[in-house]
Amino acid sequence: MAEVSTLENHFSIDNQKRCFERGTQYVKLLRAASSNSGIHVFGRNDKMDYVARFESESAELSVAKFVPASGAASRMFKELIEWTNNPKKHAKAIKAFFEKAEMLPFFDQWMEVCNGLDIETYEAGIDSKVAWLKALLYDHGMNFIKMPKGVIPFHQYEGISATPIQEHIAEAMQLVSEGVPTLHFTISPAHREVFESQVELALKNLNLDADSIKIEFSVQDPETDTLVLDTEGNSIKENGVELKRPGGHGALIRNLSAMDADVIFIKNIDNVAHGRLLPETIKYKKLLAGVLLDIKSDMQRIHDQISKGLLDEVSIDSARDKWGLRIPRDYVNVKEYLKRPIRVCGMVKNEGEPGGGPFWTLDKYTGESLQIVEQSQINKSDMRQEMILKSAKHFNPVDIVCSIKGLDGNHIDLLNYVKFDQYFIADKTLKGEQIKALEWPGLWNGAMAHWVTVFVEVPIQTFNPVKELSDLFRKTHTTT
Repeated sequence: MAEVSTLENHFSIDNQKRCFERGTQYVKLLRAASSNSGIHVFGRNDKMDYVARFESESAELSVAKFVPASGAASRMFKELIEWTNNPKKHAKAIKAFFEKAEMLPFFDQWMEVCNGLDIETYEAGIDSKVAWLKALLYDHGMNFIKMPKGVIPFHQYEGISATPIQEHIAEAMQLVSEGVPTLHFTISPAHREVFESQVELALKNLNLDADSIKIEFSVQDPETDTLVLDTEGNSIKENGVELKRPGGHGALIRNLSAMDADVIFIKNIDNVAHGRLLPETIKYKKLLAGVLLDIKSDMQRIHDQISKGLLDEVSIDSARDKWGLRIPRDYVNVKEYLKRPIRVCGMVKNEGEPGGGPFWTLDKYTGESLQIVEQSQINKSDMRQEMILKSAKHFNPVDIVCSIKGLDGNHIDLLNYVKFDQYFIADKTLKGEQIKALEWPGLWNGAMAHWVTVFVEVPIQTFNPVKELSDLFRKTHTTT
């Protein structure tokens, strides 16, 4: 179901300029999805059944994890950068930070670096504390602000520091009881070497050999990079060439589409808890996967009848009632609907985390559809839209299980199911100057807008992101 703009020219410079001219195309919210009205809430027995279903069928399935991991850790250390720029203003915060600093999983490494640089103990005063912070952040020391977040140690296990890479490997291994899972990281080309070395170290720490898990890397296609404009709407040039930047995580729909697996789990690189919490995380991953298999089974029944030229209205109505799917009831449209990829998305109760949420939105094909919508996609000057936004009780943790193989067993080209007009124009900074940047429809937003979508409530304990360094002091990331 491609949008009006063709796939061949969507990423072209001319089309990008048209996008800038049109501006952000806001999503039309109808209402927030809520418990048992767009978000399924299962009881204990149903949860056990779905987990059991995935466990019983997974041996016959190829299972993979897809982890966007190209981002640098600069945002994670933003507060510390501000402290080093104005230590007098932030003296109290710096002092409070160092009262807990020894809890950080990389503290021993940090101390060794400071000793090697002949920096006195941080207990000596504000100047020494600032010197320690600079040794952590900048290239004369550990250079953490230039590192990808995936290689920053998040956890500690009996003297062994564990990065998000290691935690994702550990999680992937727990998803299957038989066979070899695939773990796919999308990375920056500049970081491939450090990722490969950290994968090797993680396998050693976990006592796994290289054949236990298939590790894949891919990079965002440079063809999806987007123009950079100044505040007057003029393209910015360097050496006579129009400047571009990566077009946001939505461009990764190409990377996802190239994967070959029956069940694919999608999760952000920084959403990992300490290993002592892994069993609860795995249970709900399997729950979502079991739901996916059940939905696919219900749709397979309809597909098999359609393949015989029959319209099984009883099965269509059953799936509509059971899953809240807007499956058409006429032969031609239901046949097209069944070609869509499928995703099951975990949703947590909203506790103030920044990001998108689940909403019912206006859809020209099915009347209304469930979508994950970011705040940047909403016209907040529209009072009605603002009210719907504020009414949301759930949050998107990026906890997705999907099927990108059709009911006929063939691979689906995911670009055919992108809602291309859900791009947005973002205000950014470049070398200290304000710029306007085009970002493609987000990977789990517009890039999946025409997927079959089901939301399931999962507990907040399964969502443990590290957005700021202080998040590592939370109990979910410490040993106790």
